[in-house]
Amino acid sequence: MSNMPSKDGYSVLSIALHWLTALAVIVLFATHEGKRGDLAYSIHVGGGAIVGVFLLWRVWHRLARGSTDKPDQGLILNFAATAVIWCFLVLIVVTVMTGYFLPWSLGYPVDMFGIVSVPSPFTSNHQFHEAMEEIHDLAGHLFIPLLALHVLGAAKHAFIDKDGVARRMFRPVSNGR
Repeated sequence: MSNMPSKDGYSVLSIALHWLTALAVIVLFATHEGKRGDLAYSIHVGGGAIVGVFLLWRVWHRLARGSTDKPDQGLILNFAATAVIWCFLVLIVVTVMTGYFLPWSLGYPVDMFGIVSVPSPFTSNHQFHEAMEEIHDLAGHLFIPLLALHVLGAAKHAFIDKDGVARRMFRPVSNGR
């Protein structure tokens, strides 16, 4: 018997991580326009700094565990589904890392609700900061079309194909991915 995860579905941990990641991304996106000093800003910056570690671990977990088997559908649809997932993973890494670089690029620490502060490893560099700000904003906004494609794909599997693919994120399997 192999210790390799089953390709038939996902583990309880993977399913929980999927939904916690979705919730975290929604909250962070909803609070991204907060102004310094208000609650939305504190949630976005402090929460993003804390959740960022979890999100990076989530990407590693996904890469380490792999994917389930591809559904019985056209090559182009499987390619699109794979591209959406890979784009999500890349955007998570880019958004989290640029989020950490934003205060650091100004020489400030990453502050987590005034409880923990991670000092900047850099001196202030306004040009680098501007670049990180643009990349962070663009990467964050790219989640919207990807989410739409992801939800449309899940709806296709649930309501048109009725092939059980959408249920994978609700029903864990023993030794799942």
